[in-house]
Amino acid sequence: MFGVMKRRDDSSASGDIETIIGKNTKIHGEVSGTGNLRIDGEIEGELKLSGSVIVGETGMVTGNVSARSLDVSGTVHGNAQTEEGLTIHSEGQLIGDVKVNAFQIEDGGIFKGRSEMNPRAGIELKVRPQPAARPLQEQVSSVDISAKSSSKMAAQLKSSTKAEKK
Repeated sequence: MFGVMKRRDDSSASGDIETIIGKNTKIHGEVSGTGNLRIDGEIEGELKLSGSVIVGETGMVTGNVSARSLDVSGTVHGNAQTEEGLTIHSEGQLIGDVKVNAFQIEDGGIFKGRSEMNPRAGIELKVRPQPAARPLQEQVSSVDISAKSSSKMAAQLKSSTKAEKK
């Protein structure tokens, strides 16, 4: 008769939450620190944390975010940079550019912006070599042959059309 409703435990993914901005709280200005932060209220300004940031369903951040990881169930309007990962949950949205090591968007999550993946330490980026360009003389010969072939085909078409009319 009664079902068990699963509730996502945000604290387990990011360790213990040291600071919570309640849903009736608004902060204007820079927020910085070393611990994990959960936002259920509003922050207008820059966030610089060495810990993780969780933006709850009622949370809203207007400003750039720099943190170890970012977990969005609410709204973020600003650029984000993380050392680890960024997750936008089904009810979350992030409008801005991101630079992260890992990026996950659940079905229904909204992301508008550009994403850039941080290169992993010790891994070289491989660049595929471009094929060598053909010498100009080869290209001109190809064009001449094509032009001759086209003229020949046009002449054949013209003569076959005359034959059909007779």
